[in-house]
Amino acid sequence: MMKKTSTCLLAGTLFLATTPAMAEDSPHEFSANVALTTDYLYRGISQTNSNPAIQGGFDYTYTPFGFYAGIWASNLEFNSGSGDEASIEIDYYGGFAGEFANGISWDIGGLYYHYPSTNDDDAGAPDLDFVEVYGSLGYTFSEVQFEPTIGVGVAYSPDFFGEDGDGVYVTGTLDLSLPYDIGLSFLVGHQDVDGDKLSGPAGFDYTHYSIGLSKDIGIFSASLSYNDSGDEDDCGGSICEDILVFTVSSSF
Repeated sequence: MMKKTSTCLLAGTLFLATTPAMAEDSPHEFSANVALTTDYLYRGISQTNSNPAIQGGFDYTYTPFGFYAGIWASNLEFNSGSGDEASIEIDYYGGFAGEFANGISWDIGGLYYHYPSTNDDDAGAPDLDFVEVYGSLGYTFSEVQFEPTIGVGVAYSPDFFGEDGDGVYVTGTLDLSLPYDIGLSFLVGHQDVDGDKLSGPAGFDYTHYSIGLSKDIGIFSASLSYNDSGDEDDCGGSICEDILVFTVSSSF
């Protein structure tokens, strides 16, 4: 999610429209989303070896408590040829979201990343599955031109992707509403990982950036973003190169 992203948190990530499943006054809401993207980027790193991805998910919200839960999936293409190859990612998440009286929105929850096609029996192969907890705050200046929305978030995993020890991710976002219903978004995120089985005892950290434009066209939403993950030596070589990503999505 994110994914809800993003992110989730994104965090950032996840611009979903909800549709009541029953009567208009029902507290239960269900929605679905689907997307086709030229590259699946997770915190600036390609998960599909710079190839396209098909993604989608389902969400449930219980509005009186602000409770939500969902599932989201995408194809993958990494670790090709190894005993720990993965071809699909399935995310399960849930949490609570709301808004304070002063207009500041909040979101707290947890997310489980599952890679069902990996070979856990391969000797020495790390377990790719991991869990994160996250929280974020946001605020929209509705009386200001372009209605800027700012957001900050943090996510923590006690055993990051590939059994890599503690992982901390922090992010900041700025979204603007331009004329002709065009959205302009800015994101900066920093990932810090202690390191263990996958990246070695030294761990790693890197900062990535994203600038994007989006536009709703009927039932579809189209977006184009430029992404930069900084020094390739910090985050995994060519999968971190600068890249433009185009995405078409829909929710119902």
